[in-house]
Amino acid sequence: MGEKILKISSMVLIIMIVATIIILRPFSAVHEREAKRQQMSNLQMFAYYPEQIEDEGDINLRQQLRLELPEGIEEKDISIENNYVQQLITIQIPNVEKDYFDKHPLLGRSNHIDDLHMKNGVIEINMDSVYEVRSKVSEGFLYIDFLTPQQVYDKVVVIDAGHGGGAPGAMKQEIMEKDINLAIVLQLKKLLDKNDKNIGVYYTRTEDVNPTFEQRAQLGGKTKANLYLSVHNNSTEDGQMSQYNGTEVLYDEKKEEAGLSSKHLAEICLEEITKTIGSKNNGLTHGNSIYIIRNNEVPAALIEVGFLTNQEELDKLNSLDYQKLVAQGIYKAILRALEEGY
Repeated sequence: MGEKILKISSMVLIIMIVATIIILRPFSAVHEREAKRQQMSNLQMFAYYPEQIEDEGDINLRQQLRLELPEGIEEKDISIENNYVQQLITIQIPNVEKDYFDKHPLLGRSNHIDDLHMKNGVIEINMDSVYEVRSKVSEGFLYIDFLTPQQVYDKVVVIDAGHGGGAPGAMKQEIMEKDINLAIVLQLKKLLDKNDKNIGVYYTRTEDVNPTFEQRAQLGGKTKANLYLSVHNNSTEDGQMSQYNGTEVLYDEKKEEAGLSSKHLAEICLEEITKTIGSKNNGLTHGNSIYIIRNNEVPAALIEVGFLTNQEELDKLNSLDYQKLVAQGIYKAILRALEEGY
Protein backbone atom coordinates (compact mmCIF):
# COMPACT_ATOMS: atom_id res chain seq x y z
CA MET A 1 0.00 0.00 0.00
CA GLY A 2 2.79 2.42 0.91
CA GLU A 3 4.60 1.64 -2.33
CA LYS A 4 1.46 2.41 -4.32
CA ILE A 5 1.00 5.75 -2.55
CA LEU A 6 4.64 6.59 -3.23
CA LYS A 7 4.20 5.94 -6.97
CA ILE A 8 1.07 8.04 -7.10
CA SER A 9 2.81 10.89 -5.24
CA SER A 10 5.75 10.72 -7.64
CA MET A 11 3.45 10.89 -10.65
CA VAL A 12 1.58 13.85 -9.18
CA LEU A 13 4.88 15.62 -8.50
CA ILE A 14 6.09 15.03 -12.07
CA ILE A 15 2.79 16.32 -13.47
CA MET A 16 3.05 19.41 -11.28
CA ILE A 17 6.63 20.06 -12.41
CA VAL A 18 5.69 19.68 -16.08
CA ALA A 19 2.67 21.93 -15.63
CA THR A 20 4.80 24.54 -13.89
CA ILE A 21 7.32 24.48 -16.74
CA ILE A 22 4.54 24.85 -19.32
CA ILE A 23 2.95 27.73 -17.40
CA LEU A 24 6.21 29.56 -16.66
CA ARG A 25 7.81 29.12 -20.09
CA PRO A 26 5.99 32.11 -21.70
CA PHE A 27 6.89 34.30 -18.72
CA SER A 28 10.50 33.19 -19.01
CA ALA A 29 10.53 33.97 -22.72
CA VAL A 30 9.04 37.41 -22.05
CA HIS A 31 11.65 38.02 -19.37
CA GLU A 32 14.44 36.99 -21.74
CA ARG A 33 13.11 39.26 -24.48
CA GLU A 34 12.85 42.17 -22.03
CA ALA A 35 16.36 41.55 -20.73
CA LYS A 36 17.62 41.41 -24.31
CA ARG A 37 15.78 44.63 -25.19
CA GLN A 38 17.26 46.50 -22.25
CA GLN A 39 20.76 45.63 -23.44
CA MET A 40 20.13 46.97 -26.95
CA SER A 41 21.08 50.38 -28.29
CA ASN A 42 18.35 52.55 -29.81
CA LEU A 43 19.53 51.52 -33.27
CA GLN A 44 19.42 47.82 -32.39
CA MET A 45 15.91 48.21 -30.97
CA PHE A 46 14.89 50.02 -34.13
CA ALA A 47 15.83 46.88 -36.09
CA TYR A 48 14.34 44.56 -33.43
CA TYR A 49 10.85 45.99 -33.04
CA PRO A 50 9.63 45.51 -36.63
CA GLU A 51 10.18 41.77 -36.19
CA GLN A 52 7.49 41.87 -33.51
CA ILE A 53 4.82 43.53 -35.69
CA GLU A 54 4.95 41.64 -38.97
CA ASP A 55 1.22 40.98 -38.71
CA GLU A 56 0.39 44.70 -38.81
CA GLY A 57 -0.05 44.79 -42.56
CA ASP A 58 -1.29 48.38 -42.59
CA ILE A 59 2.18 49.71 -41.75
CA ASN A 60 4.45 50.15 -44.76
CA LEU A 61 7.62 49.95 -42.71
CA ARG A 62 9.85 49.32 -45.69
CA GLN A 63 9.41 52.92 -46.81
CA GLN A 64 8.56 54.92 -43.70
CA LEU A 65 9.32 55.55 -40.10
CA ARG A 66 6.32 55.64 -37.82
CA LEU A 67 5.96 56.93 -34.29
CA GLU A 68 2.85 57.02 -32.14
CA LEU A 69 2.49 60.54 -30.77
CA PRO A 70 1.35 61.61 -27.31
CA GLU A 71 -2.31 62.51 -27.19
CA GLY A 72 -3.04 66.03 -28.41
CA ILE A 73 0.22 66.53 -30.33
CA GLU A 74 -0.30 68.02 -33.79
CA GLU A 75 2.03 68.46 -36.76
CA LYS A 76 2.69 72.11 -35.88
CA ASP A 77 4.01 71.04 -32.47
CA ILE A 78 6.78 68.88 -33.93
CA SER A 79 10.18 70.34 -34.84
CA ILE A 80 12.34 68.63 -37.47
CA GLU A 81 15.86 69.94 -38.17
CA ASN A 82 18.03 68.55 -40.96
CA ASN A 83 21.77 69.25 -40.61
CA TYR A 84 23.04 68.38 -44.08
CA VAL A 85 26.72 68.90 -43.26
CA GLN A 86 26.58 66.36 -40.42
CA GLN A 87 23.82 64.20 -41.98
CA LEU A 88 21.96 64.56 -38.68
CA ILE A 89 18.17 64.72 -38.49
CA THR A 90 16.77 65.92 -35.16
CA ILE A 91 13.09 65.48 -34.27
CA GLN A 92 11.72 67.18 -31.16
CA ILE A 93 8.34 66.21 -29.74
CA PRO A 94 6.91 68.15 -26.76
CA ASN A 95 5.18 66.71 -23.69
CA VAL A 96 7.00 63.38 -23.81
CA GLU A 97 7.54 61.36 -20.64
CA LYS A 98 10.99 60.03 -19.84
CA ASP A 99 10.17 56.42 -20.78
CA TYR A 100 7.78 57.29 -23.63
CA PHE A 101 9.96 55.81 -26.37
CA ASP A 102 10.21 52.52 -24.46
CA LYS A 103 6.45 52.18 -24.53
CA HIS A 104 6.00 53.71 -27.98
CA PRO A 105 9.05 52.72 -30.05
CA LEU A 106 10.00 54.23 -33.39
CA LEU A 107 9.14 51.67 -36.04
CA GLY A 108 10.46 51.30 -39.54
CA ARG A 109 13.12 49.97 -41.83
CA SER A 110 15.92 51.95 -43.38
CA ASN A 111 19.30 50.84 -44.65
CA HIS A 112 20.42 54.46 -44.54
CA ILE A 113 20.49 55.00 -40.77
CA ASP A 114 23.96 54.86 -39.22
CA ASP A 115 22.97 55.65 -35.65
CA LEU A 116 19.90 56.50 -33.60
CA HIS A 117 19.39 58.18 -30.22
CA MET A 118 16.03 58.70 -28.51
CA LYS A 119 15.70 60.49 -25.19
CA ASN A 120 13.41 63.00 -23.47
CA GLY A 121 11.32 63.72 -26.54
CA VAL A 122 14.30 64.15 -28.88
CA ILE A 123 15.11 61.71 -31.69
CA GLU A 124 18.52 62.07 -33.36
CA ILE A 125 19.03 60.11 -36.57
CA ASN A 126 22.48 59.91 -38.15
CA MET A 127 22.10 59.12 -41.85
CA ASP A 128 24.70 57.57 -44.15
CA SER A 129 24.21 60.35 -46.69
CA VAL A 130 22.19 63.53 -47.29
CA TYR A 131 18.43 63.04 -47.44
CA GLU A 132 15.48 65.37 -47.56
CA VAL A 133 12.82 64.68 -44.93
CA ARG A 134 9.14 64.44 -45.78
CA SER A 135 6.82 64.11 -42.78
CA LYS A 136 3.11 63.99 -42.04
CA VAL A 137 0.89 63.38 -39.05
CA SER A 138 -2.13 61.14 -39.49
CA GLU A 139 -4.48 59.61 -36.92
CA GLY A 140 -2.08 60.17 -34.04
CA PHE A 141 1.05 58.91 -35.80
CA LEU A 142 4.08 60.71 -37.21
CA TYR A 143 5.24 59.30 -40.57
CA ILE A 144 8.65 60.14 -42.05
CA ASP A 145 10.09 59.48 -45.51
CA PHE A 146 13.70 59.97 -46.60
CA LEU A 147 14.26 61.20 -50.16
CA THR A 148 17.56 61.66 -51.99
CA PRO A 149 18.26 65.16 -53.32
CA GLN A 150 17.83 63.77 -56.84
CA GLN A 151 14.28 62.64 -55.98
CA VAL A 152 13.44 66.23 -55.07
CA TYR A 153 15.54 68.41 -57.40
CA ASP A 154 16.52 68.36 -61.07
CA LYS A 155 20.04 69.64 -60.30
CA VAL A 156 22.08 69.80 -57.09
CA VAL A 157 24.78 72.33 -56.21
CA VAL A 158 27.03 72.65 -53.14
CA ILE A 159 28.37 76.05 -52.08
CA ASP A 160 31.19 76.42 -49.56
CA ALA A 161 32.02 79.71 -47.84
CA GLY A 162 35.69 79.31 -46.99
CA HIS A 163 37.03 79.49 -43.42
CA GLY A 164 34.74 80.59 -40.56
CA GLY A 165 34.56 80.41 -36.78
CA GLY A 166 38.06 80.29 -35.32
CA ALA A 167 39.63 80.14 -38.79
CA PRO A 168 39.53 83.74 -40.10
CA GLY A 169 41.61 83.15 -43.23
CA ALA A 170 43.49 86.18 -44.54
CA MET A 171 43.20 89.33 -42.41
CA LYS A 172 43.94 92.94 -43.30
CA GLN A 173 42.97 96.15 -41.54
CA GLU A 174 40.68 94.20 -39.16
CA ILE A 175 38.80 92.76 -42.15
CA MET A 176 38.66 88.96 -42.10
CA GLU A 177 38.42 86.79 -45.18
CA LYS A 178 35.88 84.49 -43.51
CA ASP A 179 33.41 87.38 -43.26
CA ILE A 180 33.89 88.45 -46.89
CA ASN A 181 33.47 84.86 -48.10
CA LEU A 182 30.27 84.41 -46.11
CA ALA A 183 28.86 87.79 -47.15
CA ILE A 184 29.29 86.85 -50.83
CA VAL A 185 27.70 83.42 -50.30
CA LEU A 186 24.72 84.92 -48.49
CA GLN A 187 24.16 87.29 -51.42
CA LEU A 188 24.45 84.30 -53.75
CA LYS A 189 21.91 82.43 -51.64
CA LYS A 190 19.39 85.23 -52.18
CA LEU A 191 19.75 84.85 -55.94
CA LEU A 192 19.49 81.06 -55.83
CA ASP A 193 16.46 81.21 -53.51
CA LYS A 194 14.64 83.36 -56.08
CA ASN A 195 15.55 81.13 -59.00
CA ASP A 196 12.54 79.38 -60.52
CA LYS A 197 14.53 76.37 -61.70
CA ASN A 198 14.34 73.23 -59.60
CA ILE A 199 17.88 73.49 -58.19
CA GLY A 200 18.71 72.08 -54.77
CA VAL A 201 21.48 74.08 -53.10
CA TYR A 202 23.38 72.81 -50.05
CA TYR A 203 25.68 75.10 -48.07
CA THR A 204 28.58 74.06 -45.86
CA ARG A 205 27.82 77.11 -43.72
CA THR A 206 25.48 80.11 -43.66
CA GLU A 207 26.81 81.55 -40.41
CA ASP A 208 30.10 82.10 -38.61
CA VAL A 209 31.02 78.46 -37.97
CA ASN A 210 33.92 76.34 -39.17
CA PRO A 211 32.99 72.87 -40.46
CA THR A 212 35.94 70.51 -40.76
CA PHE A 213 37.69 70.05 -44.09
CA GLU A 214 36.24 66.53 -44.20
CA GLN A 215 32.68 67.78 -43.62
CA ARG A 216 33.09 70.41 -46.32
CA ALA A 217 34.60 68.06 -48.91
CA GLN A 218 32.23 65.13 -48.36
CA LEU A 219 29.08 67.20 -48.88
CA GLY A 220 29.54 67.02 -52.64
CA GLY A 221 29.58 63.24 -52.66
CA LYS A 222 26.92 62.88 -49.97
CA THR A 223 24.49 64.93 -52.08
CA LYS A 224 25.75 63.53 -55.40
CA ALA A 225 25.95 67.14 -56.50
CA ASN A 226 26.34 68.22 -60.11
CA LEU A 227 29.00 70.73 -59.07
CA TYR A 228 30.75 72.16 -56.02
CA LEU A 229 32.03 75.73 -55.61
CA SER A 230 34.14 77.08 -52.75
CA VAL A 231 34.37 80.86 -52.28
CA HIS A 232 37.62 82.35 -50.97
CA ASN A 233 39.77 85.47 -51.21
CA ASN A 234 43.48 85.80 -51.76
CA SER A 235 46.50 87.49 -50.20
CA THR A 236 50.22 87.74 -50.87
CA GLU A 237 52.38 85.00 -49.35
CA ASP A 238 53.93 87.38 -46.82
CA GLY A 239 50.62 89.11 -46.08
CA GLN A 240 51.97 92.51 -47.07
CA MET A 241 49.96 95.04 -49.06
CA SER A 242 50.95 95.04 -52.73
CA GLN A 243 49.80 95.74 -56.28
CA TYR A 244 48.85 92.09 -56.85
CA ASN A 245 45.16 91.87 -57.73
CA GLY A 246 42.63 89.87 -59.70
CA THR A 247 40.66 86.64 -59.74
CA GLU A 248 41.89 83.07 -60.10
CA VAL A 249 40.16 79.72 -59.86
CA LEU A 250 41.67 76.45 -58.62
CA TYR A 251 40.77 72.94 -59.80
CA ASP A 252 42.12 69.40 -59.37
CA GLU A 253 44.66 68.96 -62.16
CA LYS A 254 44.98 65.24 -61.31
CA LYS A 255 41.32 64.54 -62.06
CA GLU A 256 41.07 65.34 -65.71
CA GLU A 257 37.71 63.73 -66.32
CA ALA A 258 36.51 63.43 -69.87
CA GLY A 259 33.69 65.79 -70.74
CA LEU A 260 32.36 67.60 -67.66
CA SER A 261 35.69 68.17 -65.97
CA SER A 262 36.60 70.26 -62.94
CA LYS A 263 38.92 72.25 -65.20
CA HIS A 264 36.09 73.30 -67.50
CA LEU A 265 33.96 74.22 -64.48
CA ALA A 266 36.83 76.41 -63.26
CA GLU A 267 37.06 78.04 -66.71
CA ILE A 268 33.35 78.86 -66.63
CA CYS A 269 33.66 80.41 -63.17
CA LEU A 270 36.70 82.47 -64.14
CA GLU A 271 35.09 83.79 -67.30
CA GLU A 272 31.72 84.69 -65.78
CA ILE A 273 33.09 86.27 -62.59
CA THR A 274 35.80 88.41 -64.19
CA LYS A 275 33.35 89.55 -66.87
CA THR A 276 30.76 90.50 -64.24
CA ILE A 277 32.96 92.28 -61.70
CA GLY A 278 35.60 93.60 -64.09
CA SER A 279 38.54 92.09 -62.21
CA LYS A 280 41.83 91.02 -63.73
CA ASN A 281 41.81 87.43 -65.05
CA ASN A 282 44.71 85.65 -63.34
CA GLY A 283 43.89 82.31 -64.95
CA LEU A 284 43.49 78.81 -63.59
CA THR A 285 45.65 77.30 -60.86
CA HIS A 286 46.37 73.66 -59.96
CA GLY A 287 44.57 72.87 -56.71
CA ASN A 288 45.16 69.20 -55.93
CA SER A 289 47.10 70.25 -52.81
CA ILE A 290 43.88 71.76 -51.39
CA TYR A 291 42.02 69.22 -49.24
CA ILE A 292 38.46 70.07 -50.29
CA ILE A 293 39.43 69.96 -53.96
CA ARG A 294 41.50 66.77 -53.78
CA ASN A 295 38.92 64.89 -51.71
CA ASN A 296 35.82 65.98 -53.59
CA GLU A 297 33.86 63.31 -55.43
CA VAL A 298 32.19 65.75 -57.84
CA PRO A 299 33.45 68.48 -60.22
CA ALA A 300 34.78 71.21 -57.91
CA ALA A 301 36.31 74.66 -58.26
CA LEU A 302 37.73 77.02 -55.63
CA ILE A 303 37.29 80.70 -56.46
CA GLU A 304 39.80 83.27 -55.22
CA VAL A 305 37.73 86.40 -55.88
CA GLY A 306 40.35 89.06 -55.14
CA PHE A 307 43.29 90.11 -52.97
CA LEU A 308 42.75 91.43 -49.47
CA THR A 309 46.34 92.65 -49.67
CA ASN A 310 45.47 95.07 -52.46
CA GLN A 311 43.93 98.23 -51.05
CA GLU A 312 41.59 98.85 -53.98
CA GLU A 313 40.27 95.28 -54.00
CA LEU A 314 40.06 95.18 -50.21
CA ASP A 315 37.82 98.26 -50.24
CA LYS A 316 35.65 96.75 -52.95
CA LEU A 317 35.38 93.33 -51.32
CA ASN A 318 34.32 94.97 -48.06
CA SER A 319 31.43 96.78 -49.76
CA LEU A 320 27.92 95.34 -50.09
CA ASP A 321 27.51 96.46 -53.70
CA TYR A 322 30.66 94.62 -54.79
CA GLN A 323 29.68 91.51 -52.81
CA LYS A 324 26.36 91.51 -54.69
CA LEU A 325 28.24 91.85 -57.98
CA VAL A 326 30.52 88.93 -57.15
CA ALA A 327 27.46 86.86 -56.23
CA GLN A 328 25.96 87.72 -59.62
CA GLY A 329 29.07 86.44 -61.37
CA ILE A 330 29.06 83.16 -59.45
CA TYR A 331 25.32 82.81 -60.05
CA LYS A 332 25.82 83.20 -63.81
CA ALA A 333 28.61 80.61 -63.69
CA ILE A 334 26.35 78.10 -61.92
CA LEU A 335 23.52 78.54 -64.42
CA ARG A 336 25.88 78.30 -67.37
CA ALA A 337 27.55 75.17 -66.01
CA LEU A 338 24.19 73.49 -65.45
CA GLU A 339 23.03 74.50 -68.92
CA GLU A 340 26.17 72.95 -70.36
CA GLY A 341 25.25 69.63 -68.79
CA TYR A 342 26.82 69.54 -65.33
